[in-house]
Amino acid sequence: MGVDLEEEIHMHQPEGYFCLVQTGSQYNDTKYTKTSWNMVLCLRKSLYGLKQSSHVWYGTFKDFVSSNGFRASRVDGGLFMLHDENQGTVVSTVILYVNDLLIIADEGLIGQMKDHMKKKFRRHDLGSVSFYLGMNIQRNREHHTIDIHQHSYIRTILAKFRMDKSRPVATPVAIKLHKRKPDEKACDPTIYQSMIGRLMYVMAATRPDIAYAIGVLNRYNHDPSNESMVTLKGVLRSLNGTKDWRLRFGGALGEGELRCHVNPDYAGCPDDYISTSGLVITFGGAVDRRSRKQKSTAQSTTDAKYNAFGVGCMRLTQRSHLLNELGILTILPMFSDSQSLIASIKNRIYRGTAVTHIETRYYPAGDMARDGEIDLSYVPTAEMLANCFTMPLPKPACLKQCAAMRMIGMGLENGLGTLGNGFRIGVGNSLGNGHGNGIGIGIGYGIGNALGKYIDWARLLRGDPQWLIGSSSCLFTVFVSKGRDSRPGGMLS
Repeated sequence: MGVDLEEEIHMHQPEGYFCLVQTGSQYNDTKYTKTSWNMVLCLRKSLYGLKQSSHVWYGTFKDFVSSNGFRASRVDGGLFMLHDENQGTVVSTVILYVNDLLIIADEGLIGQMKDHMKKKFRRHDLGSVSFYLGMNIQRNREHHTIDIHQHSYIRTILAKFRMDKSRPVATPVAIKLHKRKPDEKACDPTIYQSMIGRLMYVMAATRPDIAYAIGVLNRYNHDPSNESMVTLKGVLRSLNGTKDWRLRFGGALGEGELRCHVNPDYAGCPDDYISTSGLVITFGGAVDRRSRKQKSTAQSTTDAKYNAFGVGCMRLTQRSHLLNELGILTILPMFSDSQSLIASIKNRIYRGTAVTHIETRYYPAGDMARDGEIDLSYVPTAEMLANCFTMPLPKPACLKQCAAMRMIGMGLENGLGTLGNGFRIGVGNSLGNGHGNGIGIGIGYGIGNALGKYIDWARLLRGDPQWLIGSSSCLFTVFVSKGRDSRPGGMLS
């Protein structure tokens, strides 16, 4: 990283490197010789790959920002905040990831911070952020929104694995996988693991809708079957049709409040019958998600829900503490579709198996709920956002949950679009209606509306329409008939 080391460290000479050493009794001698290979180099500054590099760099940068009045967050060590002593509010934040920095403040404070850094470090000023750690960031100052997406990275992945021209599918995963049987044919684990590794970053950053699919496929990295590879390619095909989806924060809906939906599936894994905990935390948009197998086999549905509830309480309070440090005070609502779980916690009646690893999660989380630190409420199963992190969902339910997490479709290809506010139309290989807050999907051929009716092109060309669909917010009018037999229609504009 180019900062001074605290320890004395020596290293062998790199291959192809020769150091010239002055010889002779006088300094003005011009005779030089090449050193022998048994000599070593003494490092003055840290290098990439050195064990101490990250520690030394972080300590150097922390001392620098601390001298300028910043304070490191207790929740995330890479976040530094500058407070106004008079008002007690945060006026500037600096985000550090390795040696990439984001400065969030008004123009005056940003300029001052840049001037201070210029005196201490060699830096490159890239201006207003538009690309950070593989994520595209688009700001709409008129509507006060920030969109985060990775369509460039997704296109690169699709091209690398030759899936850029594949036919899109509606949902990332539609079946539950199992371990490869001895008589089943295996696929190349190197290619499989390479695809999983690239998709994990997409899932963690901007695409929570593929979290369950990647979590399931990741279980078979050591011995993937052809069925696993086909399912993995199905995830890529889903991304090919939705590569322009993005997470949106701010806007007319505002930040909202911090909400946590948590739900497990009981004995969902067909191999060892271990449950999967699903969790999503929203603050306007989805800010945290989790789809992971539990550590042990739950003896009952109650045990699985206690386990998931304990994990959800810990992650929700962590996000709450971070917002409190930024001066944003929030309540902590948590939602579950289990009325028995809510009654058990409020009445302080433990109904799970008497084992330590479940009780240690139940009692601290239960105390937080009873003390009012967490507001535990019931939500119907149909409105439980964590369902898409524990099981494969059909297309309508999947789109509904994506819309609730404020995933917005912005492209106009492969049936994805956002024209208008109430009637969403996608143009490409097919046309379809939008759903929720702005996701529009069309898969297959023809035009479909919310009632499931399709165009019968023969009757349409004869001028025999049965319904007229239109509204003031639509850009055009569509004639629809009762026929279920949809004909390939190509593109419509």
